[in-house]
Amino acid sequence: MQRALSLALLALAASGSYLDAQRCPERAVQHIRPSLRHAPPDLEGTYRAPFEFVCGAPATIRVRRVGAELVATVEADADCPQAGRTRWSGLPPVPGQAEFPVRIARPDGRMADGTARLSDRCGIEVGTGTGRASAYYRTDAACAPEPRPVVVFVGGFADGLNRNVVRVFCAYDAAWEHTRKLYFAYDADRGRMMRAIRDSADGAPVVLVGHSYGGDTAYELADSLGAHVHLLVTLDPVSPRREGQTVPRPREVRRWINVRVGSRPGLSSCGLAGAIGGAWGPQPAADADLRFPPDPAKDDPDDDHCKTEEMFLLQPVQAALAEIR
Repeated sequence: MQRALSLALLALAASGSYLDAQRCPERAVQHIRPSLRHAPPDLEGTYRAPFEFVCGAPATIRVRRVGAELVATVEADADCPQAGRTRWSGLPPVPGQAEFPVRIARPDGRMADGTARLSDRCGIEVGTGTGRASAYYRTDAACAPEPRPVVVFVGGFADGLNRNVVRVFCAYDAAWEHTRKLYFAYDADRGRMMRAIRDSADGAPVVLVGHSYGGDTAYELADSLGAHVHLLVTLDPVSPRREGQTVPRPREVRRWINVRVGSRPGLSSCGLAGAIGGAWGPQPAADADLRFPPDPAKDDPDDDHCKTEEMFLLQPVQAALAEIR
Protein backbone atom coordinates (compact mmCIF):
# COMPACT_ATOMS: atom_id res chain seq x y z
CA MET A 1 0.00 0.00 0.00
CA GLN A 2 2.77 2.44 0.93
CA ARG A 3 4.57 1.70 -2.36
CA ALA A 4 1.39 2.43 -4.32
CA LEU A 5 0.93 5.71 -2.49
CA SER A 6 4.56 6.61 -3.17
CA LEU A 7 4.12 6.02 -6.90
CA ALA A 8 0.95 8.08 -6.88
CA LEU A 9 2.75 10.93 -5.19
CA LEU A 10 5.53 10.74 -7.76
CA ALA A 11 2.98 11.06 -10.51
CA LEU A 12 1.35 14.06 -8.85
CA ALA A 13 4.70 15.79 -8.42
CA ALA A 14 5.65 15.12 -12.02
CA SER A 15 2.44 16.67 -13.32
CA GLY A 16 2.67 19.60 -10.92
CA SER A 17 -1.10 20.19 -11.04
CA TYR A 18 -1.55 19.44 -7.33
CA LEU A 19 1.38 21.62 -6.33
CA ASP A 20 0.44 24.86 -8.07
CA ALA A 21 -0.64 26.45 -4.78
CA GLN A 22 2.89 26.03 -3.42
CA ARG A 23 4.61 27.92 -6.23
CA CYS A 24 6.16 31.30 -5.50
CA PRO A 25 3.52 34.05 -5.72
CA GLU A 26 3.96 36.68 -8.40
CA ARG A 27 5.50 39.33 -6.18
CA ALA A 28 8.86 40.69 -5.22
CA VAL A 29 10.91 38.33 -3.11
CA GLN A 30 10.60 39.10 0.60
CA HIS A 31 14.07 39.43 2.04
CA ILE A 32 14.92 37.29 5.05
CA ARG A 33 17.58 39.02 7.14
CA PRO A 34 18.10 37.19 10.45
CA SER A 35 20.52 39.74 11.89
CA LEU A 36 17.94 42.51 11.38
CA ARG A 37 14.87 40.48 12.34
CA HIS A 38 16.12 38.86 15.52
CA ALA A 39 17.63 41.66 17.60
CA PRO A 40 18.64 45.31 17.46
CA PRO A 41 21.57 45.56 15.02
CA ASP A 42 24.95 45.66 16.74
CA LEU A 43 26.37 48.84 15.20
CA GLU A 44 29.17 49.58 17.66
CA GLY A 45 32.52 49.33 15.92
CA THR A 46 35.04 50.97 13.59
CA TYR A 47 33.92 52.24 10.17
CA ARG A 48 35.64 53.84 7.20
CA ALA A 49 34.21 56.30 4.67
CA PRO A 50 36.27 55.56 1.54
CA PHE A 51 35.06 58.66 -0.33
CA GLU A 52 35.79 61.13 2.45
CA PHE A 53 39.16 62.28 3.74
CA VAL A 54 40.19 63.66 7.11
CA CYS A 55 43.64 65.16 7.51
CA GLY A 56 44.86 63.45 4.36
CA ALA A 57 43.52 59.95 5.12
CA PRO A 58 40.21 58.15 4.47
CA ALA A 59 37.76 59.14 7.17
CA THR A 60 37.54 56.63 10.03
CA ILE A 61 34.83 56.82 12.67
CA ARG A 62 34.18 54.92 15.85
CA VAL A 63 30.55 54.20 16.75
CA ARG A 64 29.97 53.84 20.49
CA ARG A 65 26.97 53.73 22.75
CA VAL A 66 26.86 56.77 25.03
CA GLY A 67 23.92 56.49 27.36
CA ALA A 68 20.90 55.59 25.26
CA GLU A 69 22.40 56.90 22.00
CA LEU A 70 24.85 55.80 19.36
CA VAL A 71 27.55 58.41 18.81
CA ALA A 72 29.94 58.38 15.83
CA THR A 73 33.20 60.26 16.35
CA VAL A 74 36.21 60.80 14.11
CA GLU A 75 39.27 58.67 14.79
CA ALA A 76 42.48 60.36 13.68
CA ASP A 77 45.95 61.31 14.90
CA ALA A 78 45.99 63.63 17.89
CA ASP A 79 47.31 66.53 15.77
CA CYS A 80 44.32 66.32 13.40
CA PRO A 81 41.84 69.12 14.25
CA GLN A 82 38.86 66.83 13.59
CA ALA A 83 39.99 64.02 15.89
CA GLY A 84 37.24 63.17 18.39
CA ARG A 85 34.59 65.31 16.71
CA THR A 86 31.05 63.94 16.51
CA ARG A 87 29.89 63.10 12.99
CA TRP A 88 26.39 61.94 13.91
CA SER A 89 24.35 60.60 16.83
CA GLY A 90 20.93 59.13 17.48
CA LEU A 91 18.92 56.43 19.18
CA PRO A 92 19.78 52.95 17.85
CA PRO A 93 17.27 51.08 15.66
CA VAL A 94 14.96 48.42 17.04
CA PRO A 95 14.67 44.88 15.60
CA GLY A 96 13.44 44.97 12.00
CA GLN A 97 14.23 48.67 11.58
CA ALA A 98 16.69 49.48 8.77
CA GLU A 99 16.39 53.27 9.07
CA PHE A 100 16.57 55.51 12.13
CA PRO A 101 16.70 59.26 12.77
CA VAL A 102 20.02 60.90 13.62
CA ARG A 103 21.53 64.36 14.10
CA ILE A 104 24.36 65.09 11.66
CA ALA A 105 27.20 67.57 12.16
CA ARG A 106 27.36 70.27 9.49
CA PRO A 107 30.66 71.79 8.36
CA ASP A 108 29.89 74.86 10.51
CA GLY A 109 29.52 72.66 13.60
CA ARG A 110 25.74 72.92 13.88
CA MET A 111 23.64 69.75 14.02
CA ALA A 112 20.99 68.96 11.40
CA ASP A 113 18.25 66.33 11.37
CA GLY A 114 18.97 63.39 9.12
CA THR A 115 18.50 59.68 8.57
CA ALA A 116 20.83 56.70 8.94
CA ARG A 117 20.05 53.72 6.72
CA LEU A 118 21.57 50.27 7.10
CA SER A 119 22.80 49.14 3.68
CA ASP A 120 23.60 45.71 5.17
CA ARG A 121 24.80 44.37 8.50
CA CYS A 122 28.18 46.10 7.99
CA GLY A 123 27.28 49.35 6.22
CA ILE A 124 25.57 52.62 7.22
CA GLU A 125 24.57 55.51 4.96
CA VAL A 126 23.93 58.83 6.69
CA GLY A 127 22.42 61.93 5.12
CA THR A 128 20.03 64.85 5.47
CA GLY A 129 18.09 64.11 2.28
CA THR A 130 19.88 66.80 0.30
CA GLY A 131 23.13 66.06 -1.44
CA ARG A 132 25.06 62.81 -1.33
CA ALA A 133 24.81 60.64 1.77
CA SER A 134 27.97 59.58 3.59
CA ALA A 135 28.62 55.85 3.33
CA TYR A 136 30.44 54.08 6.17
CA TYR A 137 31.69 50.48 6.02
CA ARG A 138 32.63 48.52 9.10
CA THR A 139 36.25 47.38 9.14
CA ASP A 140 36.69 45.54 12.44
CA ALA A 141 36.71 41.77 12.99
CA ALA A 142 32.89 41.54 13.10
CA CYS A 143 32.83 42.27 9.36
CA ALA A 144 36.03 40.66 8.11
CA PRO A 145 35.84 40.55 4.29
CA GLU A 146 36.86 36.95 3.70
CA PRO A 147 36.18 34.14 4.02
CA ARG A 148 32.46 34.60 4.62
CA PRO A 149 30.28 31.85 6.12
CA VAL A 150 28.42 29.63 3.65
CA VAL A 151 24.73 28.84 4.12
CA VAL A 152 23.74 25.68 2.23
CA PHE A 153 20.08 24.95 1.43
CA VAL A 154 19.05 21.39 0.51
CA GLY A 155 15.66 20.94 -1.13
CA GLY A 156 13.46 17.90 -0.67
CA PHE A 157 11.50 15.75 -3.10
CA ALA A 158 10.31 17.66 -6.20
CA ASP A 159 11.57 20.96 -4.83
CA GLY A 160 12.10 22.19 -8.37
CA LEU A 161 8.32 22.05 -8.76
CA ASN A 162 6.93 22.95 -5.35
CA ARG A 163 9.82 25.35 -4.54
CA ASN A 164 9.48 24.80 -0.80
CA VAL A 165 13.19 25.41 -0.21
CA VAL A 166 13.88 27.41 -3.38
CA ARG A 167 11.60 30.13 -1.98
CA VAL A 168 13.59 30.29 1.25
CA PHE A 169 16.90 30.15 -0.59
CA CYS A 170 15.87 33.08 -2.80
CA ALA A 171 14.53 35.11 0.11
CA TYR A 172 17.57 34.65 2.36
CA ASP A 173 19.62 37.83 1.84
CA ALA A 174 23.19 36.57 1.85
CA ALA A 175 24.60 39.94 0.75
CA TRP A 176 22.97 41.68 3.70
CA GLU A 177 24.14 38.98 6.13
CA HIS A 178 27.70 39.00 4.74
CA THR A 179 27.47 35.31 3.97
CA ARG A 180 27.35 33.23 0.80
CA LYS A 181 24.70 30.69 -0.13
CA LEU A 182 24.42 27.46 -2.12
CA TYR A 183 21.44 25.33 -3.13
CA PHE A 184 21.29 21.59 -3.85
CA ALA A 185 18.55 19.07 -4.47
CA TYR A 186 18.56 16.26 -1.92
CA ASP A 187 19.50 13.67 -4.55
CA ALA A 188 22.42 15.58 -6.09
CA ASP A 189 25.71 13.74 -6.28
CA ARG A 190 26.98 13.62 -2.69
CA GLY A 191 30.64 13.88 -3.63
CA ARG A 192 29.98 16.95 -5.77
CA MET A 193 28.05 18.54 -2.92
CA MET A 194 30.86 17.95 -0.45
CA ARG A 195 33.50 19.36 -2.81
CA ALA A 196 31.41 22.43 -3.62
CA ILE A 197 30.76 23.17 0.06
CA ARG A 198 34.39 22.73 1.09
CA ASP A 199 35.68 24.79 -1.85
CA SER A 200 33.19 27.57 -1.23
CA ALA A 201 33.72 27.67 2.54
CA ASP A 202 37.52 27.62 2.37
CA GLY A 203 37.66 27.15 6.14
CA ALA A 204 34.78 29.53 6.97
CA PRO A 205 31.77 28.40 9.03
CA VAL A 206 29.16 26.27 7.24
CA VAL A 207 25.42 26.32 7.88
CA LEU A 208 23.24 23.48 6.53
CA VAL A 209 19.47 23.93 6.10
CA GLY A 210 17.51 20.95 4.76
CA HIS A 211 13.81 20.18 4.40
CA SER A 212 12.04 16.81 4.12
CA TYR A 213 14.39 14.42 2.24
CA GLY A 214 16.76 17.39 2.13
CA GLY A 215 16.81 17.38 5.93
CA ASP A 216 18.06 13.80 5.85
CA THR A 217 20.74 14.76 3.30
CA ALA A 218 21.78 17.82 5.33
CA TYR A 219 22.12 15.61 8.41
CA GLU A 220 24.45 13.22 6.56
CA LEU A 221 26.47 16.10 5.11
CA ALA A 222 26.85 17.51 8.61
CA ASP A 223 28.12 14.18 9.89
CA SER A 224 30.77 14.15 7.15
CA LEU A 225 31.79 17.82 7.37
CA GLY A 226 32.07 17.72 11.18
CA ALA A 227 33.60 20.77 12.88
CA HIS A 228 33.15 22.94 9.78
CA VAL A 229 29.39 22.95 10.46
CA HIS A 230 28.51 25.69 12.93
CA LEU A 231 24.75 25.21 12.51
CA LEU A 232 22.52 22.40 11.21
CA VAL A 233 18.82 23.11 10.68
CA THR A 234 16.57 20.16 9.75
CA LEU A 235 13.04 21.18 8.75
CA ASP A 236 10.65 18.24 9.25
CA PRO A 237 13.19 15.72 7.97
CA VAL A 238 11.98 12.45 6.43
CA SER A 239 13.60 9.25 5.17
CA PRO A 240 12.33 5.65 5.15
CA ARG A 241 15.34 4.27 7.00
CA ARG A 242 14.94 6.76 9.87
CA GLU A 243 11.15 6.82 10.06
CA GLY A 244 9.97 7.40 13.62
CA GLN A 245 13.53 7.20 14.94
CA THR A 246 15.72 9.42 17.06
CA VAL A 247 19.19 9.86 15.60
CA PRO A 248 22.54 10.60 17.24
CA ARG A 249 23.99 14.08 17.12
CA PRO A 250 26.23 14.56 14.07
CA ARG A 251 29.89 14.46 15.00
CA GLU A 252 31.42 17.78 16.04
CA VAL A 253 28.52 19.90 14.76
CA ARG A 254 28.38 22.96 17.00
CA ARG A 255 24.61 23.48 16.99
CA TRP A 256 21.62 21.53 15.72
CA ILE A 257 18.03 22.76 15.51
CA ASN A 258 15.38 20.26 14.47
CA VAL A 259 11.86 21.34 13.50
CA ARG A 260 9.17 18.66 13.33
CA VAL A 261 5.55 18.89 12.29
CA GLY A 262 3.28 18.05 15.21
CA SER A 263 0.06 17.32 13.33
CA ARG A 264 -1.03 14.07 11.76
CA PRO A 265 -0.39 13.93 7.98
CA GLY A 266 -3.19 15.18 5.76
CA LEU A 267 -4.44 13.83 2.45
CA SER A 268 -2.98 16.57 0.21
CA SER A 269 0.16 15.94 -1.82
CA CYS A 270 2.07 17.89 0.80
CA GLY A 271 0.60 15.98 3.73
CA LEU A 272 1.24 12.66 2.00
CA ALA A 273 4.84 13.65 1.25
CA GLY A 274 5.53 14.00 4.95
CA ALA A 275 3.81 10.71 5.75
CA ILE A 276 5.13 8.52 2.94
CA GLY A 277 8.64 9.94 3.15
CA GLY A 278 9.04 8.56 6.67
CA ALA A 279 8.90 11.36 9.22
CA TRP A 280 11.60 11.22 11.90
CA GLY A 281 10.67 11.00 15.55
CA PRO A 282 11.55 13.57 18.23
CA GLN A 283 15.26 14.44 18.38
CA PRO A 284 16.42 14.88 21.98
CA ALA A 285 20.08 15.04 20.85
CA ALA A 286 19.38 18.33 19.06
CA ASP A 287 20.09 21.59 20.86
CA ALA A 288 16.48 22.53 20.09
CA ASP A 289 13.73 20.13 18.98
CA LEU A 290 10.90 22.45 17.95
CA ARG A 291 7.29 21.50 17.35
CA PHE A 292 5.69 23.15 14.32
CA PRO A 293 3.47 24.96 14.57
CA PRO A 294 4.25 25.81 18.21
CA ASP A 295 0.51 26.15 18.96
CA PRO A 296 -1.32 22.83 18.29
CA ALA A 297 -4.53 24.81 17.75
CA LYS A 298 -2.98 26.07 14.50
CA ASP A 299 -2.19 22.60 13.11
CA ASP A 300 -2.82 22.31 9.36
CA PRO A 301 -2.23 18.64 8.45
CA ASP A 302 -2.58 19.23 4.71
CA ASP A 303 0.12 21.93 4.49
CA ASP A 304 2.30 22.00 7.63
CA HIS A 305 5.04 19.84 6.07
CA CYS A 306 5.46 22.36 3.25
CA LYS A 307 5.45 25.56 5.31
CA THR A 308 9.20 25.90 5.03
CA GLU A 309 9.26 29.70 5.21
CA GLU A 310 7.35 29.67 8.51
CA MET A 311 9.63 26.96 9.91
CA PHE A 312 12.72 28.89 8.79
CA LEU A 313 11.38 32.06 10.42
CA LEU A 314 10.94 30.46 13.84
CA GLN A 315 12.68 32.64 16.41
CA PRO A 316 15.31 30.07 17.55
CA VAL A 317 16.31 29.41 13.93
CA GLN A 318 16.64 33.12 13.10
CA ALA A 319 18.53 33.80 16.32
CA ALA A 320 21.03 31.05 15.55
CA LEU A 321 21.53 32.32 11.99
CA ALA A 322 22.05 35.86 13.26
CA GLU A 323 25.00 34.66 15.37
CA ILE A 324 26.89 33.15 12.44
CA ARG A 325 30.13 35.03 11.72
